[in-house]
Amino acid sequence: MADSNYSQALAFLQHIRGHPRFDGKLETLSVNSLEQILQSTFRLLKVEDTVRQATLAESLLNHTVLDSWGAYCEAEGIVETATLTQLLQYLRATYDTISSSYQALTELMSLTFSVDTDLPQFNQQFDYLVTKAELSANQPSLALNHYRHAMPTSIKKELFAADIVNVRQAQTRALVLWHTTRSLRADRNQEVDTHGEPMDIDQVAVKLNTHRGSNNCSGPNTRRGLQFNANQFPCTEAEFQQRLNAGACVYCGRNNHVYRHCQFRGQRKRTV
Repeated sequence: MADSNYSQALAFLQHIRGHPRFDGKLETLSVNSLEQILQSTFRLLKVEDTVRQATLAESLLNHTVLDSWGAYCEAEGIVETATLTQLLQYLRATYDTISSSYQALTELMSLTFSVDTDLPQFNQQFDYLVTKAELSANQPSLALNHYRHAMPTSIKKELFAADIVNVRQAQTRALVLWHTTRSLRADRNQEVDTHGEPMDIDQVAVKLNTHRGSNNCSGPNTRRGLQFNANQFPCTEAEFQQRLNAGACVYCGRNNHVYRHCQFRGQRKRTV
C-alpha cells in the first residue's frame, strides 16, 4: 500500500510540474484554477478517494498556506479525514475572498472616466468594485477619494465642494456636470457647417434667405443688418449687392470670410 501511494504521489507530482504553488494570491493562482488543475490530474490518474485527493493536493500549497491548513485541520479534528472538498472550501473562505478584494481595490485605483463615455454605466461599475473591495462603510472618504481620482479635471474640481461628503453626492453632482457638458457640445456641433467651421450669423442668414428665395426681393437689405453705405464700403452699390447675394464679404469681396471678420476693415478707405 505504501509503495502504491508513493508511486501515485510521484505520478501526481510529474503531472503538476510547472504549475505555480497556491500562495493565496489571486494573481498567482486562484482557487478555481487550482481546483481545475487538481480535478484534471485526479481524473487522469484515476484517484477517487477524496481524502487521498486532499493529501496529494497539499503538495500544490506553499508552506505558509500549508501551515495554516494544518492548523485548521488540528483545530477541527480532521487531520486524518480531511477531504478535497473541505480543503477547497477552506482555501476559498480564507484566501480567495482576500484575493478578490485585493484585485477589486487594484481595479478601483486604476479606474478612470472620460466625458465621452457613459457616466451611469461607469457609476455602476464603480459601486460594484467598492462593494467587492470591501471598503469600510464607516470611512466614506475612502470611496469618495477614489471617485474623485477617477474623474477628469473638468468634473473633479467640482467634487471638492464643502457640501459633498460621500460618493452618492459626488455621483449626483458629476451626473449634472456630465449632462451639461454633453448638451453644450451638442449645441456647438449644431453651429458647425458642412466644412467643419463655426458658421457666422451672417452666413446663416444668407443661406436661409437663399433657400427661401429672398434674394429676389427688392431692396439692398438681403442680409439682416447690412445696408450699403458709400462711406463704409469700398465698392459701388451694385458690387455691394452682388457680394451680398453671393454670400461673400461685402467689404473686400472674398469668399472665405464675412464682413465682420474681414481683416481689411479699417485699413482701406473708399476714395470719394
